[in-house]
Amino acid sequence: MLSILWTICSIPVITMGAASAALMRCVLNMNTEEGNWRSRHFFRYFRSNLKNGTLLWLLFLLAAAVFIFDLVVLSASGSPSARIQRIIAVIGMIIWMITAVWAFALTSQFENGIFQTIKNAFYLGISWLPRTLVMCVLWLVPVALLAFAPFILSRIIVLWPALFFGGTAYLCSKLMMKPLAPYFDFELPDRSGPDEESEPDLI
Repeated sequence: MLSILWTICSIPVITMGAASAALMRCVLNMNTEEGNWRSRHFFRYFRSNLKNGTLLWLLFLLAAAVFIFDLVVLSASGSPSARIQRIIAVIGMIIWMITAVWAFALTSQFENGIFQTIKNAFYLGISWLPRTLVMCVLWLVPVALLAFAPFILSRIIVLWPALFFGGTAYLCSKLMMKPLAPYFDFELPDRSGPDEESEPDLI
C-alpha cells in the first residue's frame, strides 16, 4: 500500500520529495514500532513534508540534471578537459546518491533547514559508508535491470509500483536503524561484536 501511495503521489514529479519523506517516515515508524504507518498517516506526513520535501527534491533534481547533462554533452568529446569534467560529473553523481539515500529520511524526522539536512545526510552517508553503499545498490536495481537485463524489467515492471518502492524503503530503513538510534527514543537489541563505524554529530 505504501508503494502504491508513493507512486500516486509522485506522478506530478515535483511532489516526489514530499512523497519520499512520507514513505521514509512510515517505514521508520514500522521499524521503531513507534508512530503510525497506515494510509491516512502517509498523507498526514506527506502534507507536513510538502514544503521541505519539495524544496529538497528540487535541489537534488537540479543537481542530477546538471551532472547528467555534463555526461551526455561531454561523452562525445575526447579532449583532456572533457575527460576531467566527466570524472567530476561521475564523482558528483556518487556524492549525490550517497546524500540522497539519507536526506529524505532525515527531513521526515528532524526539523532542520534544507542545507543542514543535506549536510547531515552527507555526514551520515560517509560515516556509515558500507550501509550507504548497500542502500544505493538497492535503489539502483531498476537502473541495472534496464541497462543489463531489460527483458526481465519488462516482465516485472507492472509489479514495480506495488512492490519495489515500499520494499526498498523498508530495507533501507532497517539499515538506518543503528545510525539513527542515538537520535531516537528507542533501543536496539544488543548485538555481539565491535562496531567500527563512527557516529556523526547531527546539528
